[in-house]
Amino acid sequence: MTLGFVRSRCRILVLGCVLACVICLGASTVEAVDERILLDATINGKPAHMALDTGATHLILFRQGAERLGLKVTRPPQDVQLGPGQVPLGRTEACDFVLGTGRTRTPFAVFEPPSFLKLGIDGVVGWQPVRYNTIRIDAEQRTTTWLTNTPPETTTWFKLRIRSESRVLTLELPGSDDPMGLLTVDTGSSSGVALRPERWQEWKAAHTNQPVTLMAGYMPGAGTVATEESWAKELALGGLVLTEVPVMPANTVQQAIGAAGFQASLGLAALKRMELIVDGNLGIAYLRPKTGPPPAYEHNRLGAVFVPPNMEGGDLGARVVEGSPAYEAGVRNGDVLLKIGDLDVTKWRTDPAVLPLTRFWERPPGSRLELTLKRGTQTLKITAVLRQILGPAPASPVR
Repeated sequence: MTLGFVRSRCRILVLGCVLACVICLGASTVEAVDERILLDATINGKPAHMALDTGATHLILFRQGAERLGLKVTRPPQDVQLGPGQVPLGRTEACDFVLGTGRTRTPFAVFEPPSFLKLGIDGVVGWQPVRYNTIRIDAEQRTTTWLTNTPPETTTWFKLRIRSESRVLTLELPGSDDPMGLLTVDTGSSSGVALRPERWQEWKAAHTNQPVTLMAGYMPGAGTVATEESWAKELALGGLVLTEVPVMPANTVQQAIGAAGFQASLGLAALKRMELIVDGNLGIAYLRPKTGPPPAYEHNRLGAVFVPPNMEGGDLGARVVEGSPAYEAGVRNGDVLLKIGDLDVTKWRTDPAVLPLTRFWERPPGSRLELTLKRGTQTLKITAVLRQILGPAPASPVR
């Protein structure tokens, strides 16, 4: 396989003797550890827990990962001007990096996420270092296969051209409303199809019978992100037709990464609904949509999220969907979450037992959650019963 640290797409800033990169880290929320596509890699001979993130640009280590691997890190300058989707990055010393059969000596960019987030990996391999390979990406099995040649069966698959000048994996959509319609592929995101906001509004207006829930998490370059999420039985993207996929509006970071002409971004839940082989040398992606029943989709079965105003602190304030289990139980927008059962969630920044909150909302249908809330000067205790909102229900029954 071909592997290298590609600098041409990285904006290098030199301030004194401090070197830093400002690049896209991807649109993933970093709580979805179980939904990563893990890679077999080593750094300086030590096993490195790396994930494939085609929504990122380069080889990136998280600060904790760099420290675990014993690497020296140069911190980024403090006065970097950042655009949407960009984060300031430090830099490691040059390392011996082995990924599969590929080997190179290269520095890594280093990102420092909030310390209380549970990442579960050392870093990510972005699109640029692997772009000149032929890769089979199996989102359902969360695996990659490095191929020597494109398999002959792909001659009958749907074909999209890879946009060569894009920093992340971006496909050109023929027949879309925008003649330069672009579709980004983000294996660092656990979500489904993120539509550009105008198209999301059109889809939502045409599918008023489809239930809606909310999802929330931390996104590098954007901070705390909360958005609506629904389910599409069929969704056409410039001739590519997907069935039974989660759908939501794209946020500003996803739009910025997709650049002008952005139509949608595909996360792992959408990639599970297709077979995908990317031929970087020929610049073609081969896709074959799946038509069988979709896998169970773990989502917010409460219909409410509780998010702080920023990642520096603050109360966990509610956003709730009308008609959802949370709304029916009495949760209203602006309520402050104090406890889940006996767990004091006001210590979310310092108590490692609190985050991620998604593990509570994604419990099986029928699970009961006891929530203690503050509304103004009142303290309320409510019980919400989780309900299947999106897609097929999980096979395991509630105990």
